[in-house]
Amino acid sequence: MIAQSTPLGRIAMREVHGSFIDETIAILATAPADTLSFAVGAPAPEALNLVGAAGLVERVLARDGHLALGYGVTEGDAELREIIAAAARDRGASIAAEDVIVTAGALQAIDLACRVFVRPGDLVVVESPAFANALSALRNHGARILEIPVDADGLDVREAERVLRRMGARPRLFFVVPNFQNPTGVTLSFERREQLLALAASYGALVLEDDPYGALRFRGEPLPDLNSLSVRTGIVSVGTFSKTFLPGLRVGWAIADRATVRRMAAAKQTMDSCTSTFSQRIAVEFHRGPISSHLQALRALYAEKQARAQAALAAEFSGVGVRWNHPDGGFYLWVTMPPGRSSRRLLDVALEEGVAFVPGDAFAVLADHSNAFRFSYSAPAADRIAEGVRRLRRAYDRAFAE
Repeated sequence: MIAQSTPLGRIAMREVHGSFIDETIAILATAPADTLSFAVGAPAPEALNLVGAAGLVERVLARDGHLALGYGVTEGDAELREIIAAAARDRGASIAAEDVIVTAGALQAIDLACRVFVRPGDLVVVESPAFANALSALRNHGARILEIPVDADGLDVREAERVLRRMGARPRLFFVVPNFQNPTGVTLSFERREQLLALAASYGALVLEDDPYGALRFRGEPLPDLNSLSVRTGIVSVGTFSKTFLPGLRVGWAIADRATVRRMAAAKQTMDSCTSTFSQRIAVEFHRGPISSHLQALRALYAEKQARAQAALAAEFSGVGVRWNHPDGGFYLWVTMPPGRSSRRLLDVALEEGVAFVPGDAFAVLADHSNAFRFSYSAPAADRIAEGVRRLRRAYDRAFAE
């Protein structure tokens, strides 16, 4: 007798956590064409145009031919791995190409680290608010999330130490975005970096650092990568070309000890076998050019956009109890409204006014960030930012009319 199949609706499925940010992108796809979005942490269209993508593609095909169009090694293109390792060495880390695995964007690198290190029930310490997609990845791997507040100096490491001691718990992993953090734009101070590494070492825990924005500092002096500061605990450093090059290529990486790279490669072989060879060769070709001048142009571009955003917010929101911070780089401002005012309520009205952002509770599991929101100034045209903020003020007045 042939067994009858069971309808999918009767099969117990485990919960899978997605991303409100990506859902917002889908919402905006159906929004009116003149909607101004401060929601998506994407490079500016003019930044993408600086790359000269058509020329890169032409040169890759001429130089590499069919080799750029076939399968590649799981760990990544050898030349690209050396480019990534060399950049890390320039920042003070003792890294070789063999310590790098190339991934389909930073998110795959984060997911691979979760696959290798996180087991159901493991305790993971995260910033609060935190990068929403990383929270979902950790939860999908069964992690228990411990949210620790950030302040102007980043993750409050001393508070993490106090909470862990009070809980009597041993964390498996600490996840941080040390530079111009998503969503707040804050940077983990040098003192806190050292405190974090010491705390992680005391528990034998891994530190997973995600640094998409570090190259986009336009004020102040850069701080060292965590993997250049200490070897007292395990560190996986994640990076991406999505913020400084072409996000559509989906090329990121992880830097770790070689045993971890081998384990991540084994996990990756069941996901996509290898990151797009063509994308990797385009990234290599780009790095044959003047990278430093390209980054200088990006820093100037985003510094101007941030200045316009802050000026517009000051013009429209002074005197109503709305506050925002002043990061030294990256894509984001963290905007806080008076207590009791809901950024989800504001978003509903803002979409009617033709402007969008990401509400604060998208960046938490249990912590309350409902009166705050992430404001991304990176993608809108500079001369449209003030109009977007004017629309936001109209939405604010409508949403919270007395």
